[in-house]
Amino acid sequence: KSILNVGWHRIASFLAYKAVKLGKAVFTINASYTSQECASCGHTHPDNRKSQDRFNCVSCGHADNADHNASIVIKNRAIKLVLDCGTQLDGNYLSSSGRGGVRKTTRGVKASFRSTVEASKEMCAT
Repeated sequence: KSILNVGWHRIASFLAYKAVKLGKAVFTINASYTSQECASCGHTHPDNRKSQDRFNCVSCGHADNADHNASIVIKNRAIKLVLDCGTQLDGNYLSSSGRGGVRKTTRGVKASFRSTVEASKEMCAT
C-alpha cells in the first residue's frame, strides 16, 4: 500500500522532464513477466524463478540473480522497441507512424542514438 502512495506519475513526469533537458530518450516498457523471462534465450515460465533472489531457466539452464536478469530483459525489450520497424523519435517523444514515417526532428538526441534509429529504418526498408 505504501508503494501506491509514492505517486509514480509524478516520478515518471519528472524523469521525462529531466531526460528531455539532458537530450536523453525515455522508453516505457511493459514489465509483465520480466521476472520469469530468460535474458539469454527468451523462454518465459513461472518455474524459472522459484525463489526471490535466484533465476534459473528451465529451458537453457541460464542462472543469474533474479533482479539482474529482469533488468537485462527490460533493456532487451527497450532495444527491440527502438529497432522495431515503425518506431522513431518524434520531437521529444517516441512515436510509431509505421513504415515510411517522416521524422520531424531529433533535436537534443545524441548522434549515436540518431544513427541507431536511422540504421534500423534502413534495415526495415530492405
